[in-house]
Amino acid sequence: MKRRILLLFLLFLPLIQPVRAQDPLRERVYIATDREVYVAGDEVWLSAWCVDAATGCLSDFSKIAYVELHSPEATVVTAKIALWKGRGAGRMQLPASLPTGNYRLLCYTALGASEEGFDATTGIRTISVFNTFSTERSTGGVVFAETPPQAAAFAQAGPLDIESTGTVRPDGTALLYLTNRGEAPVSFSLSVRHDDGIPAPRGQRMTDFVDALRHLPAPGRFDPDVIPEYEGEVIRLRVSGTDQDGLRAVGGKHAFISTPGNGSNLYTELLQPDGTATLFTSNIYADQNMFLEIEDVDREHVCHPELISPFRNLPAGDIPQLAVCRDYAAALEMRSMGMQLEQHFAADTLYEALPLHEHLITQERDRRSYILDDYTRFPVMEELFTEFISELRIRRVDGKRTLQVLTYDLDGKGSFRRGNALILLDGVPVLEHDKILAYDPLLVRRIDIYPYVYLLGSRSFDGIVNFVSYKGNLPSMQFEDNVRIVDFQGCSLPLAYTCQGVGDDYPDYRQTLYWHPLLTLAPGERRIIECKTPAYSGRFDAVAEGLTADGQAVAARCSLTVE
Repeated sequence: MKRRILLLFLLFLPLIQPVRAQDPLRERVYIATDREVYVAGDEVWLSAWCVDAATGCLSDFSKIAYVELHSPEATVVTAKIALWKGRGAGRMQLPASLPTGNYRLLCYTALGASEEGFDATTGIRTISVFNTFSTERSTGGVVFAETPPQAAAFAQAGPLDIESTGTVRPDGTALLYLTNRGEAPVSFSLSVRHDDGIPAPRGQRMTDFVDALRHLPAPGRFDPDVIPEYEGEVIRLRVSGTDQDGLRAVGGKHAFISTPGNGSNLYTELLQPDGTATLFTSNIYADQNMFLEIEDVDREHVCHPELISPFRNLPAGDIPQLAVCRDYAAALEMRSMGMQLEQHFAADTLYEALPLHEHLITQERDRRSYILDDYTRFPVMEELFTEFISELRIRRVDGKRTLQVLTYDLDGKGSFRRGNALILLDGVPVLEHDKILAYDPLLVRRIDIYPYVYLLGSRSFDGIVNFVSYKGNLPSMQFEDNVRIVDFQGCSLPLAYTCQGVGDDYPDYRQTLYWHPLLTLAPGERRIIECKTPAYSGRFDAVAEGLTADGQAVAARCSLTVE
């Protein structure tokens, strides 16, 4: 038998091809904006394409991209964009104190930026910012011109066509017709913006980005210490303000991070001997307060957990000078007025929420809720569990009062387990159960019970209980010294600025009339876009940028006039 196997192996050996090492995934990100010229205080709407440089097609690996806005001196604004199948959307607020000048927007993933020799200027975007409240200018970045410089030519590319009827309907809307004349799907952004004569700075377009991918140098070595973010942002935490004895005291203990809510933004992991912890999240959206906590720390070893910034402050290259002309005065005055009106009114009806891709720890279908106003209100928390919440009980474990949850296994059998349940107040862990037992139940609106075993990082919990207050901001809760509250910059909420809810009572001086960062068209598909026109007349440009499924750059533009 052994001879037969050896003979067959020798016969088929010439047919066996050597296995090639797979080329490393080299991610590059292109960022598009609704405009290229802004005033300080404006919002910059963003659309991102994360591309596999080897194929030129969208990469479905990384789930978050980092955006940095650079002046000639430093990074001035940052943002995070959640990615899904290589596409993402967000926005960035320009500070009202931003000096007049040109700025560079660059975008990258943790995996892409970990490559040795990574060039962040591939896919970089240049924008101009005018500060209408201050005479401050970016250092060495502004020159004066007698006449406006000539605008860069727009090069049409790809199978996407945009057409306009050129007229405005009686209801104040203009129609745009988009058609994909190619044989592959197209993923693109669409912006309709006012052309007031201030030329856009010269910079990269999608066509330049796609061409640059073809001329990248050979791949360099990747930093082995960088963890690819294929599920969501990897948040790093460290303990500071303590000595070596303090580090030894917290080593091996769990660090928790959480944000107020339903408990979905809650993660935990072991602290390493050097006082650091790496927490794997599924992306946390929006800027909010984050609670950092180390469990079971001795009072004599007060520790201060803090977050490590994920931004790399990469070099943005030489930023071209901004040419300022006196002819811009009237246009800038209108831009400034529109920006201030929009900030003052802040109408939510102008936005359209796009889908969030979240991996929730708890499922709503598993939740058992008790709305306390439906029952007799008691002044002591323990009486709730005695009178009508049978899924909870109090026991003394290792000398401490512990709240236990009736948990169910896969066979549907329920039992109270000795292990600790995870107790939350407005989504934030309360590790000392005595604190929640002493909490005022009259501040609690609802108690949500999740009666199953849950795994968080390297910890398991026998059930989760979330005490939801009326205010949702943990009122009157006193935390230990090992808890810190910090400002956390989450992923920008993906929004489209469609302005369909603009009413007659809105002083409509919008400079961007329409922005959608995540449009798609199948081969041969035709779509009609309704665009609300503003309260002033002028010329407007509809500009689309994107990528086909097979990696072809897309750029299209048409104009419409509002009288």
